Amino acid sequence: MQLSFLVKTPVIPLFVALLAPLGCGDDKGGDTETSGVATDTTQGTQGTQTMGPTTDTAGTDGTVGTETTPGTDTTPGTDTENVPTTAGPTTEDTTAPGNGQFCQEECAGDADCTLGGVDMGYTCQNSRCVNESFLCTTDTQCNATLSGWVLDCAAQADCMMGYACINIGEGVGKCAIVPSDFIMCETLTQEEIMADPIEGGAQIAVCGKTGAKCDNGACFDPCEANTDCPAQGGHPVCNTGTGRCECGTDDDCAGSGIAGFTTCNNGVCGCGQDSDCAGTMYSDKCYEGTCGCSTVDVCQNAQAFDGTMKVCEGV
Repeated sequence: MQLSFLVKTPVIPLFVALLAPLGCGDDKGGDTETSGVATDTTQGTQGTQTMGPTTDTAGTDGTVGTETTPGTDTTPGTDTENVPTTAGPTTEDTTAPGNGQFCQEECAGDADCTLGGVDMGYTCQNSRCVNESFLCTTDTQCNATLSGWVLDCAAQADCMMGYACINIGEGVGKCAIVPSDFIMCETLTQEEIMADPIEGGAQIAVCGKTGAKCDNGACFDPCEANTDCPAQGGHPVCNTGTGRCECGTDDDCAGSGIAGFTTCNNGVCGCGQDSDCAGTMYSDKCYEGTCGCSTVDVCQNAQAFDGTMKVCEGV
């Protein structure tokens, strides 16, 4: 099963996202997922993922602050080293291999969880660095996160030129891009939607997402068609029932060129045997279709947090 799901557990591997929002290069985000837990076993994500934290459409009516709860990691998701996922993760299934061991980072206190000497909001919980601000509880929150509305504002003057301070719900203000002749929402793989200014008055047009979903604490942007699923991620087929991008054959996975992606396991790219995990810098064993480690010596990828220690443990 897909490693992107590890971000839904209280485990923090070596990849940490400095920013929650990530685009995936298509209209629906190709199963973008975010999560508050940093994960290190990145190759198991489909679509685009952020970490943290993981990677959907139907759910809002185009007006900021309107939320519906329907039912990926990423983003989810295509993974990037040293970037913590919102996710997602990470996508199809929400459980990680039960008997596997994976490269992670162990902390002893909050001071261990800084990034390049900067406090990015990560705290040490159950020996893992976690950023709870990336964990979602509502679809509205995910729409804001995946839209890139991350800067707080109380008035228009708090936002840069080209941005508007909008009310995303309950009086919470965020800076959002205003479309213009130079910046069009389509180029950002977003939609032009109407939002309420934080200071009141007539609604204004801003760029954002309206279909993101919160699933088990992780945001994801569901696909609606195969065109929403980038082939280079190994999952070019949209499962319209779940909103997840999946693989159809082993060739989809192998064609991605991603280490550890050789076998299509129930729609999720992964491994079929231990030798498939060679070259990942974080794995040498195949656990139930996901590449993991046998000892901590296998964990050769870069360390994300400043004061943590690498470990090879179960999740």
